[in-house]
Order: sequence, then structure tokens, then C-alpha cells
Amino acid sequence: MGPARQRIPDRRADKGSRPMSNASHALPDMESHIAQWGAGLSLSAIPAPALSVARTCIRDGLGVMLAGCVTDVFAKCATLPRYTGPCELADGTAGADVHTAALLNGTAGHALDFDDTCYAGIVHGTAAVLPAALAVAQHTNAQGAQLLEAFVVGVETEYALGLALTNSLYERGHWTTATLGIVGAAAASAKLLGLDVEATAHAIRLAANQPMGLRATHGATAKPYLCGMAARSGIESAYAARAGIAGQPGTFERPRGYAGTLNGGILDLAAIQALGSRYALLDPGIAFKLRPMCSAVQAAIEAVIALQTQHRWTLDQVVSICCHGTPLVITSLPYQKPKQPGEAQFSMPFAIACTLLHGDVRISHLNDATLADPALQHLMQRVTLRQDKALVPPEHATSCPEAARVDIHLADGRQLSHTVLAATGMPQQPASEKTMQDKFIACASHVHSPEQAQALWLRLQDLDRLTDLRHLLRGPGHIGRA
Repeated sequence: MGPARQRIPDRRADKGSRPMSNASHALPDMESHIAQWGAGLSLSAIPAPALSVARTCIRDGLGVMLAGCVTDVFAKCATLPRYTGPCELADGTAGADVHTAALLNGTAGHALDFDDTCYAGIVHGTAAVLPAALAVAQHTNAQGAQLLEAFVVGVETEYALGLALTNSLYERGHWTTATLGIVGAAAASAKLLGLDVEATAHAIRLAANQPMGLRATHGATAKPYLCGMAARSGIESAYAARAGIAGQPGTFERPRGYAGTLNGGILDLAAIQALGSRYALLDPGIAFKLRPMCSAVQAAIEAVIALQTQHRWTLDQVVSICCHGTPLVITSLPYQKPKQPGEAQFSMPFAIACTLLHGDVRISHLNDATLADPALQHLMQRVTLRQDKALVPPEHATSCPEAARVDIHLADGRQLSHTVLAATGMPQQPASEKTMQDKFIACASHVHSPEQAQALWLRLQDLDRLTDLRHLLRGPGHIGRA
């Protein structure tokens, strides 16, 4: 059984009091507690396994960022007003201001929905934190070790908030990648700016006052744009705090605060108190995607591939296909008949039909031509998605939130069935180093030659030793070393 949830009381008559914690002794407000941990964290205090996962998150995040900069949504965002500055963009151009770099690189990093996922709050943790941290690191001439340190502060802050607010925030319709990502971006930025505990707490409060992102937006180009805006606004919150702009202590706990206004008062303070002793990078861990689709289709795609490998049959034999999914799978995939590629990334019929036709789903399949293919449309019409609450054994329910079973009914009477509880890349089914390297090179090759992409991968393995981050996204020859 998990920790008890605290439901914040409505103290409308006591406008100035600090809400009670569920701790046995007085603690600072939530923001101050996070700030004390983050401002005081050093790289040497982070467990080696957590640092290893963080390095993988950064490499993977930079890879999908490079691939995302050739998308239409990145090109549209690149036309927005900007100022010059010392930061670079994923498309290889330099000279952007810190806010523009965060917005555009954040948009690129989530444009393909190929970035990592954590089930602590159901968020794409790297998506908003990394572009913010990278922009501020380049703006302040920080080194690789400082970027890594700030990244851990940012994502762990976001994940702790996700655990504290529980999945309730996501289930209520908030797109937590942006809603919580802005706070993680602010925490990472504050670390790189060297803010003290008080100013860091104010940065967190300011970011919390700017909740953004609704799940109703999934499938639209607004989704990656809002990811970039979360990164940008998180940076702005940190700079505002440095300038002396102050929030109200207890922003999360107090009446009419974050939990009471957005989450029905649900707030588990134990998750915040665990910062430093529990790392969400390790528990529940990070899921890395092998396909540029919503995480809810990853297991089903692997099930289809397994059926194609294990049995002899042809597509013209297919009568119907039924995919059984968990409740999270069902609620994450609203598009039965997607009309454009962004919607297709949240469509089980598209995921299964594309895999049947092409053997998998790749970046090259996310276009209007693939979606309009009569053969794909024919197969999509044969796919149904059903909820199956008994699909996952109770003892694995928490660790396998997006499991799937695919049943394919053939004209000769056979029914082929395969279940995947956890897709490759999930924490309990980790992708190999070679698989992650292949993904990075394929993504980075959208803007670099394969040889340059390979060299960049190798150099990023020494992130802690990099002394000059100003040209991190360019060719390997621009990257400095100690």
C-alpha cells in the first residue's frame, strides 16, 4: 500500500496561516524544502546509478532534439520574435537568447513524442528540464558537470511533485509534462544561476503560479510548443526570483494554493520529504521510447512484431484486430481515425496498421502520405481498442501501466495472440546501450553525418568533463574538454 494522501483543508477564514504538514515536526513550506535540497546538492552526493540514468536521459534528449528540429512545428516556432544571445539551437544555428533557445529546443525535443517518460506523475521529465538547463548553462558559461547536476535537480523536483500530487493531476486533464515541467525547469535554472535557498524557493513558487498544458491538446502542434514554453517560463521564473520577485511561502499547500486549486487538495508531502533519499530516476525509473509515438502504443507495437515473427500469415488474411489495454492506454489514445500525423501518434489503429505494413513505426512514417495510404486505412478500420483491467497481474500493476495484448483474427479461423506487459525501454525491460546508441545516431543524423553523430555520442559520454557547452549541439569539433 502506498503512502496516505493528504487532502488539504479549506481554511478560507485563515488566509495567512501556513498549512499543516503530515510530518511529526514542523518543516519549512514545500518550496523551501525543495530549495534546501536542490541548492545544497552536489554531484558527488548523487548516487552513481542515478547519475548514469541522468546521463542517458541527456544523451537521448539531445538526440530527439536534433531530430525534432527538422519538423514543421519547429520551423513555425522559429519564425517567432527572438533576440540574439550566446545560446545555440538544435538546427545548428547559434546566437539565440536564453529564452528563445529554451522555447525552440524544448519544442524540438518533444516534436516527435520520442522523448523519455517517467510514471512519477506521468511526465516527460527531460522534455522541459533539459532545454531550460542547456540554455542557462550556455548563457552562464557553465561546464558539463554543472549541467548534469542542474538536470538532476530539475527532473527530481518534477518527479517528486508528480509523486506528491499523485496521478490525480494527470487524470484531471492537466498535461503534467508542462504543468510540472515548468517547475522542474525553474529548479534547474536556479541551480545553474547559483541562487540561494530563499531565491530558489521563490523561483519554484513563481513557476507554480503558471500551470500550463491540457491533455485535450494531445495530437496538436500546441503540445510540443507548450513543452518549449514550459522550459522558457521556468527560466523566466528563476531570473525573476534572482531579481527579487517573490512568491508566497506555502504556494503548494495553502488554501487556494496549487494542490487545492488544481488537484482537489490531494498532496502527499512524504514524496517531497524523500528528496535526496529516493531518486525517481531509479524508482520508478525512466522509460525510453524506441518509437516516435505515445508511450501507450509501445507495448502493442512490440506485440504485433512478435506475432509477425512467430507465425506464418499474410495481411490479406486479417479479418479483425483487437488490442486490449490498461486504463492508462485507453485514456491516452483518443484518436480512432486520426486526420493528421500528430493525431496518429496517439492512435492505436495507426500504430498497429503501420507496424503491420512497414514492420515498425519510424520517424519517416509520420507524414500525410503514410496516413493517406489506402492499405493503411483499410487495416486501421479493422482495429479496435478495449480496456482490460485484468490484463496485468495485481503484483505488476504499478510497474506495467501501459501493457497490451493484441489478438489478430485470421480468415482461416486462427486467432493469434501476444501480450507485452512492458515494452523494451521500460525500467524493468531496459534497452541495451547499443539500442540507445542506434537511436541517438539515427536521430542526430537528421542534422549531422552518421560519422559526426557517432562522434557526438561518444563525446556526450564524457559530459561531466566538458568545459565548453556553447556549441554542444553542433559538430564534435566544437565541444571543449578538460
